[in-house]
Amino acid sequence: MKMRKLQIIALILLVLTGSMLFAWDGFNYVVANEHDSGIRVDWQAKDEHSVSYYEIYRSRSDSDILDKRASVTAVGAGASYTFQDNNIFSKSTETGDYKFDYYVRAIMRDGSYKNSDVVQVSLTSLGVTQQTWGSIKAMFR
Repeated sequence: MKMRKLQIIALILLVLTGSMLFAWDGFNYVVANEHDSGIRVDWQAKDEHSVSYYEIYRSRSDSDILDKRASVTAVGAGASYTFQDNNIFSKSTETGDYKFDYYVRAIMRDGSYKNSDVVQVSLTSLGVTQQTWGSIKAMFR
């Protein structure tokens, strides 16, 4: 009876240890910066053995509404990724700044997902092509 209990405990420890060895380790970095009239998001995972693809999300810093901007297929260990977001149409009316929050979601092969930390970026200037329709109309009044 004691031997059976020891075997069960050993099996449980083996399973737990194995799952910890294959647990996803997260991101090396996720950064977002103003770049070429938009925002560029760069990231790299520590390990991609269980990652199927990534999704990039954006929200205005003063809002809880998330917008999925893109999906990017994982290519393998050591790869770094870049997404250029040139469709910036929202303006924060409270501060007059263009502030956005981004995060990257790693979608695992088993359907689960892990989110990166949120990174915030501010745009200091936007070209006419990226102004809202209301601000374009206001230029002609």
